[in-house]
Amino acid sequence: MLKASYLKLVILFLLLSVIPMAAQTKKEMEEDAYNALNDEDYATAYTLFDQLNAKYPKEFDYQLKLGISCLRNPERKERAIDIFSDMKKVYKTVESDYYLGKAYHLNYKFDEAIPLLETYISERSKSFKKEDKELVENAKLYLQNCENGKLLVDKKVIADIKNIEPPINTEEEQYVPVITTDESIMFFTYSGRFSVGGKLNANLEPDPVEGKYNEDVYIAYRRPDGKFSEPIGIDAINTKGNDAAIAISPNGQTLFTFYSDAKNSGDIAYSKLVGDEFTKPILLNKNINSEFWEGSCSISADGRFLYFASERPGGLGGRDIWVSEKIDGDWGPAKNMGPNINTVYDDDAPFIHPDGITLFLSSKGHSSIGGYDIMFSIKKDGEWAIPKSMGLPLNTTEDDRFYVINSKGDRGYFSSNRASSGGKGKNDIYYVEPGILGEKPVIALLKGTVYGNDQPLEAKIEIIRNIKKDQFTPEELEILSGNEISSDGKLIVGTYFSNSKTGKYLTTLNPGARYRIKVSADDYESVEEDVDIENLKEYMETTKDFYLVSTHTVAGTPTVAVVMPTTEVITPTVAVITPTSEITPTVAVTTSPCSGNTLPDFGPLKGKSLNDIQYYKQLLNMAGDYCAGDLIFKVQIGAYRKPENFKYPKLQVFGKAEVVNYPDGITRFTQKEFKTIKEAEVQRQKAMAKGQTDAWIVAFVDGKRYTLEDLIMLDFLGKAIN
Repeated sequence: MLKASYLKLVILFLLLSVIPMAAQTKKEMEEDAYNALNDEDYATAYTLFDQLNAKYPKEFDYQLKLGISCLRNPERKERAIDIFSDMKKVYKTVESDYYLGKAYHLNYKFDEAIPLLETYISERSKSFKKEDKELVENAKLYLQNCENGKLLVDKKVIADIKNIEPPINTEEEQYVPVITTDESIMFFTYSGRFSVGGKLNANLEPDPVEGKYNEDVYIAYRRPDGKFSEPIGIDAINTKGNDAAIAISPNGQTLFTFYSDAKNSGDIAYSKLVGDEFTKPILLNKNINSEFWEGSCSISADGRFLYFASERPGGLGGRDIWVSEKIDGDWGPAKNMGPNINTVYDDDAPFIHPDGITLFLSSKGHSSIGGYDIMFSIKKDGEWAIPKSMGLPLNTTEDDRFYVINSKGDRGYFSSNRASSGGKGKNDIYYVEPGILGEKPVIALLKGTVYGNDQPLEAKIEIIRNIKKDQFTPEELEILSGNEISSDGKLIVGTYFSNSKTGKYLTTLNPGARYRIKVSADDYESVEEDVDIENLKEYMETTKDFYLVSTHTVAGTPTVAVVMPTTEVITPTVAVITPTSEITPTVAVTTSPCSGNTLPDFGPLKGKSLNDIQYYKQLLNMAGDYCAGDLIFKVQIGAYRKPENFKYPKLQVFGKAEVVNYPDGITRFTQKEFKTIKEAEVQRQKAMAKGQTDAWIVAFVDGKRYTLEDLIMLDFLGKAIN
């Protein structure tokens, strides 16, 4: 886990790095230099070969390896031009043309690189040596990268790219950003001194000298100020092997992960979010995982299609992107996405936007200018178009990959080992605005909370398209053949579940239709509402809470209301395990804590259910004594759709209850008013002692009702109350 003590470790590390070490012999320094190069620690390799080259300038291999270290270290790539220019003058070998051409290419000097690479290809294309053949193929790729680069330089895209900075990025490796569609949560992959087990050998045994740090999965929550919280390792997922976060389902409840070790080249698994804890990962079936590497994936918004990368045979070459459709609850045979998407080079890191027609990927082929570049393809008339580059400056001559964007399309996240945009040559996470070129996706993001008797509830949420099966065209029926059909002949486009602890849910809807949202749970009266986005023309985000009432106390029938969402964009302001409800600010409350202390950090309680006694006690300890002029707390003793069913003779000793019929059709009963939570808690305990065991505390500001979870998500009273 990355904690505050991390800063102390960094300072200690820096201090130790400047303490002079005992003088090494030439053999010892040489061994360390070659080991660093083999371990892909190019910064260390550069330092050691630079020292060796300075001391032994006539050693050809020291100079060559110094140049190669520069080529592979983005912070030093400019020096590679000087080193290989000198070698070309002194040694006059055609290999100097190859390396100097590569150096020019990496530094965007495409016109200087092209003739050198062409010379090398001409001189070595007929060689039978394996190493020559490999370098010739590399030179051909670099030559194509240069030609692509010249075109993109003339069409440079205006984009704002920034390093996401601490606490996400550190001096070590952070990559593969994975976000929920509303950006409230980020998962990412970390490798460094905090990795489980420390430095390990291939057998996952401690080896502080030659061992490597393996990958772990971390999670961070978006704060109200837009920045992310301190990352936390996910213990249920992280092992001594390589564990990486690679995708999250659109509803935020299923995290896809990658695992590999010396005996497993790489498989894809999934972990379920139960309450606020993730389960141990379970491997996907053999249609997805093979004996070859599988290492990245993305799932469609309706959960029907899984796009993933694999090195299995049957592709076009290297890594290819494949797709599998869910059949009878499990993943069916995988199909290669074909030559429009895949190339003879590596194609990796698919990300399917919730709109279902925008696919991002990272490719060394297509129009790459070097290494992996980020591309996108649009599906039209059932066919995926040939991917286009996201252009400069998003793409560089280094590796830029693992691109994801939010539902709105105005911000994207990716990882890169660039030395620009605040990078230092190691893998860091970046964000870019805008997130997509051209027109933004048209989609509706619907989120909120499901309550059962006013408490967060795990419920089934069915998204039903209000059009009957016989009204679809044959082409639409073929595409939608895997979806369920409701009892009245309408298409069920997705089935989701709200979080079991927080009741939060999240889903996306495509425009051009009316949808019925059906929310149900065992022993509760179901609720249905219609959402009309048939004429939606731009991105929309809206919040809708659902209130279910127990069937043990109410005999009623489901109600159906028509919701006409506006196209106003609601900007997420909080970070939770599952997306929180948004509340539109209407009144500002000036905090005047009765205790006289400043408000604490509510981060540890955000997204937590106060049904859990440990979190409820934590709230009482943190903010039980706080008050504000316009804020009052009441004890709620009942919530019913048919209020005549509720009698409370044992509670009348505390006075007559205030009875309010709310717009959602539920009548709520409250007793007494208090200035602090602790005062209200005393009354709640009295009500519970009289047999009202589900008594609960709610807050009111200027007559408007809020749950305590709402106050926590708004940092209690530290800012405007909505």
